[in-house]
Amino acid sequence: MRIAVDPTAAQPAELLDHDVFTSFDVTVPSGTSVSDLSAVLGSVGELDAAGDDVADAHVRVFVSWLRETAHAEGADAGWDEQFEGMLAYAEQQGWVAGNQSEGTDGRTVRAHVVVE
Repeated sequence: MRIAVDPTAAQPAELLDHDVFTSFDVTVPSGTSVSDLSAVLGSVGELDAAGDDVADAHVRVFVSWLRETAHAEGADAGWDEQFEGMLAYAEQQGWVAGNQSEGTDGRTVRAHVVVE
C-alpha cells in the first residue's frame, strides 16, 4: 500500500496499490520539505518528523482514512480482513497507535516517507 503525496498537485494525497498489504509507505517528490508535507496531510494523517529532513520522517496515517479511501476506490469484500491482518502485524511491531472503540477508529499506523 502506498500513499503518494505531492504538495503541488490539485489532489495532494492519493492512495495507490490499496490491495498490496506487504508494504506501506508515503512517497513524496524530491524537494518536498517537512513543512510542505505537514501542510497537506489534512485528513490523511499526522507528520512525525524529528528534524527538517523529510527522508527521516514518518506519517501516522489515520486507519479510518485508509479504509474509507480504499472502499471508495473499489476495495472488494475481502479487503477489510486482509487490511486487519496488516494492522495486526503493524501492531506487533509497535507501529499502531490509538484505539478502536464503539465503531469508530481512532487508530493510526506508521508509514515511512520515501523521497522519489
